[in-house]
Amino acid sequence: MAIATASRTNLSLLVERIENDIRVRGLSPGDRYLTAADVGLMLGVSTATAHRAMNVLVKHELLRREHGRGTFVGTGVGPQRHISIRTIYIFIEEQQRDLTSVPLESIVAAVRRELPSTNVQFCFIPGNSGVKFVQELVEVARKAGHFAGAIPISCSREVYRYLASTGAPVVVLGSLYPDQSQLTSVDVDYYTTGHLLAEYLASRGHRRIALFATGGGRPGDNAFYDGVGEALTTAGLAPNALIMRVFPQDFDAFYSQAHELLGNPRRPTAVICASDRLISSVAACAEDLKLSVPDDLELVFQSQSAPGVRLAQYAYVQPKSSFQEVASFLAEMLRKLSDRKSIEKRHVLLPVELHVPSAEKIDSGAPVAAVLQNG
Repeated sequence: MAIATASRTNLSLLVERIENDIRVRGLSPGDRYLTAADVGLMLGVSTATAHRAMNVLVKHELLRREHGRGTFVGTGVGPQRHISIRTIYIFIEEQQRDLTSVPLESIVAAVRRELPSTNVQFCFIPGNSGVKFVQELVEVARKAGHFAGAIPISCSREVYRYLASTGAPVVVLGSLYPDQSQLTSVDVDYYTTGHLLAEYLASRGHRRIALFATGGGRPGDNAFYDGVGEALTTAGLAPNALIMRVFPQDFDAFYSQAHELLGNPRRPTAVICASDRLISSVAACAEDLKLSVPDDLELVFQSQSAPGVRLAQYAYVQPKSSFQEVASFLAEMLRKLSDRKSIEKRHVLLPVELHVPSAEKIDSGAPVAAVLQNG
């Protein structure tokens, strides 16, 4: 069935995944299939969205519904093809959806290059479910023979612990907790990121600097704060030179608190944003307060990948390697784990560089390829 087109919608992608699931399970016409709730859990979407995707398959006679009995495989499935499609799950917390600047599509493309017969699926972890959601989804996939591994991105300690217990290939994109060194990980050098941003502002004469973050107290957050603090101490600034504000992941709350701080007569003259998703709100807040950027207020931020032209007017720190390179390496690590091959460097820390509006770069180390080569 050729439901997908050159410009496939999200719904058609879900339809394709359900069709693959039917075939991977080896189901034949008349066999009972999953409920919409089970399909939603498997795909990481709502029951209503799963129901809409299943309706497309009903229309094409790959599924049929019997009132009061359930859903069954339809006659449109035809002879079974001997395919073995397994799925790599990318987990990211729902609350991070609007905060992360990670280009997720690059990870999908890289994994499909390294593991061409493997499906890749995003799963946003609901804020009130956490590890329970991940556990239930993975167990459904394991029973169906689908689960091929996972790439959790900045998830909780409990999610990492559960995924490690499955014995499946897992590569964490983000900071590990101290007691989880057995996992394989790729992470940004957050300490140097914070250090470069604070050092840059101190060198430009700023003596009162605000740090805005939405962190949840993860190891990467702490390393970032440590780097900022060390740079300001080295520059000889007073302990109260840094004004730190850690906000809940709520942009309305963030804006109101930032507005209060920047409207204070003793406001900071510079702001470090721990995410490029925050800087637009700070810039809007400055405009509302009639503060000129950068004359009255200088803004800098850390980014996971090259920001758009609009944000490039500010100084920022990002990994020295492109995210496409990082994604390719992450996928290569996953493939080696899948093939049960040894990995010499299980914890990779990505070097970063500072970009200033004049397009000058200040390096902190070699690109990821060189880091890996020198292991």
